[in-house]
Amino acid sequence: MAEPQVRSMESRLPRRRAVFAWDMHYRCNFHCAYCFYTTTGWDELAKKNRYEPPEKWEEVWSRIAAEYGRCQLRVTAGEPFTYPRFAEVVARVSKLHDLQITSNLSMTEELERFAQAADPKAVELDCTFHPTGMAFDRFLANVNLLRGAGFVANVCYLAYPAQLEGMAGFKRRFAEHGVRMNLAVYWGLYEGQQYPFAYTPGQKKFLADVVGSAESPELVNLEPIPINGKVCGSGTRYAVVQADGRVYRCGQLCEPAHCLGSIFDEDFALHAQAQPCVVDYCRCKEYQSAWEEPDRDLMDRKGQVAP
Repeated sequence: MAEPQVRSMESRLPRRRAVFAWDMHYRCNFHCAYCFYTTTGWDELAKKNRYEPPEKWEEVWSRIAAEYGRCQLRVTAGEPFTYPRFAEVVARVSKLHDLQITSNLSMTEELERFAQAADPKAVELDCTFHPTGMAFDRFLANVNLLRGAGFVANVCYLAYPAQLEGMAGFKRRFAEHGVRMNLAVYWGLYEGQQYPFAYTPGQKKFLADVVGSAESPELVNLEPIPINGKVCGSGTRYAVVQADGRVYRCGQLCEPAHCLGSIFDEDFALHAQAQPCVVDYCRCKEYQSAWEEPDRDLMDRKGQVAP
């Protein structure tokens, strides 16, 4: 019997002038122990939630399109499919911008509505598998639902210390169905230790073995590279939109001093010039959108930052 062809679907979305990470709302039907929002507190974060109808979001993102052209919106934070009328929001906004949506794929009926309403040429999905929250077979079925409808839908698995034991087995099971499972390095506390710095040499070797290469872009943050002082385009060609509409330079700089205004402001604008980074490490690979191309490629391929 022939081996199944394992596919990591390549993005069909072109690189855009500006990228916005869009935290639509802070609500999720999973409260994973390793989630940043769980440790911060969902109830506290929910105070920022601002629910608008699809027509309003179309108006807001039309204004951004008029200023910056077609952008890429990375829809994340709480589970997007729990947002009211989410499929309608996507259908309207994807006419203006490309969307990459991170989802736990748990809401099958919403996914079915979405698959009928969204355009696979403008919308892609990053499907995060949470083994403590969802059965493998159901998750795989929803990945195949999306792929069958023509969407790029890739699978990601977090290298949380308590989940390492099952990682190789899940990757093998996805491969048996022709799906490649990508790895995400964990940033955060576990049993009082800060990761990724606390990964042991044995764990690092295990992760490299599972990925198949110690130099894979999946493992860039396994050996964090200091980038404080590096000139970065966050705030000029990349920004984070929080659930209340406030826009910040990047995910680690969601503080008043780094607020660019509100996406709801008629005169909202990104900064005109790039500024030096003021954090030690780029935890969520935001450099892939914010840095100049040579630096981005070096970091992806070699885990280095150009002088």
